[in-house]
Amino acid sequence: MTGQAETAAVGRPIALGAAVTAMVLSAACWGFATVMSKGALSAFPPPVLVCLQLGASVAFLWSAVGITGQGIRFDRATRLAGLSGVLEPGLAYVFGTFGLLLTTAGNASLIATTEPLLIAVLAWLLFREKVRPATVAAILAAMAGVAMVTGAHGAGSGQSPLGDVLVILGTLFAALYVVASSRLVAKIEPLALAALQQTVGLVFAVAFLLAWSPEAIAADLGKADAGMLALALVSGIVQYALAFWLYLVGLKRLAASTAALFLTLTPVFGIGGAALFLGEEVTPWQAAGTLIILASVAVASQAARK
Repeated sequence: MTGQAETAAVGRPIALGAAVTAMVLSAACWGFATVMSKGALSAFPPPVLVCLQLGASVAFLWSAVGITGQGIRFDRATRLAGLSGVLEPGLAYVFGTFGLLLTTAGNASLIATTEPLLIAVLAWLLFREKVRPATVAAILAAMAGVAMVTGAHGAGSGQSPLGDVLVILGTLFAALYVVASSRLVAKIEPLALAALQQTVGLVFAVAFLLAWSPEAIAADLGKADAGMLALALVSGIVQYALAFWLYLVGLKRLAASTAALFLTLTPVFGIGGAALFLGEEVTPWQAAGTLIILASVAVASQAARK
């Protein structure tokens, strides 16, 4: 799709309140989509599910780009921006998935809690982005809260050091995606950027699927009923299109280190959705972790106003 808009156009400034709202909604999308994906995984293996989800997301995003009339020039800068989709969902997904096969879910969840801190460190190292002491304290507190919510204590059987290393690399790629996008979103509108990134991510995911098990594609799709296929497609729109679009909207206004903290809300919405739709119990330990996360996000949001 072509148009008259320059890729350097940043659009109207985003108000702080709107940015915070977008971040909270993006976390809600990721959290609730986790519950939806859990149901879809009963019908599709992870590589097939991700391709279905990304396919639905890319179709939704490009349709939204067309409906809103956002023009995109496919010049060198735009193509390079789209390549950031290799970081996430591309490499972050591949390394994270293989790592999860070799280590415990507890270890993987615990490692994932470090993403906000990694984002803050990378933003400082790469772009010398200043991080407020209050934000650092809030990130550390939220990491502890996420560990409590997810029940990640690092114990269990089936642990492999290689698995932990792969999960760490996946988390690092996800953090790099956020830091890179915080700069790209200043030149390309969030909706268009999400469409470009996820198109590249879809190509990466399909290539991975073909290399992983090409014969499984037709078999898995043939066994799935219409309801499970619809669940997979809708979960993809929620988890990828809406979540990433909203997160990029927030990144237009918030520093990468502050935006990273909102990622810790994802498991809060995840356990809330599991309790609401799957009847899963919320333990006192998880409730306490939720309160810590909410308090940390509130502190960081207040600090961003100063």
